[in-house]
Amino acid sequence: MDLLDTLAFWGRKYEKQRVPRTGSTKFSLADVLETFDRNAIFELTPMTNGKPRETLKPDAVRKMKVSLLDNGISAIHSSSDDWYEVLRTAPSGDLSRVRIVAHSPDAREIGEVRMLVGQRSFEHYFQEDPILAELDRREQS
Repeated sequence: MDLLDTLAFWGRKYEKQRVPRTGSTKFSLADVLETFDRNAIFELTPMTNGKPRETLKPDAVRKMKVSLLDNGISAIHSSSDDWYEVLRTAPSGDLSRVRIVAHSPDAREIGEVRMLVGQRSFEHYFQEDPILAELDRREQS
C-alpha cells in the first residue's frame, strides 16, 4: 500500500456490515467466509489479547494467497458458537479496510482480524498451471 492509500484511509470510519440474507449484524463463520469469498486479501493481521500477530501478505512470485480461514479466523476462533462482527471502511479506489471481531457466545470479545481487501486480479494467479505444465513435460520425455 502506498502513501496516498494510507492517507485516504486515515480519515475513513468503519461501518458495521449486515448479513445480506438476514439483515443481522451477527455473522456466523459461514457468513464471514461467504462475504469475503470474492475478495483478494492484500494484508491480514490477526489480533489476540489486544496484541497484533505477524501481518501476512500474498506472495506474488509463488502466487500464494492469504487465507482468511487458515491465517485469520483460526487464530481468533474458540468454539462453534462464536459469532462475528464485520466492520468495513468505504473503499478508496479498489481497496477497503476490514475489521472482523470475534465474540464468544456470552458476547465477550475474543479476538480480531484486520485486513486490507480489494478485487481479485489476474496477477494473483498463474497464467498456466505449473503442475499441469510439469506433467506435460514429463509425459513428453
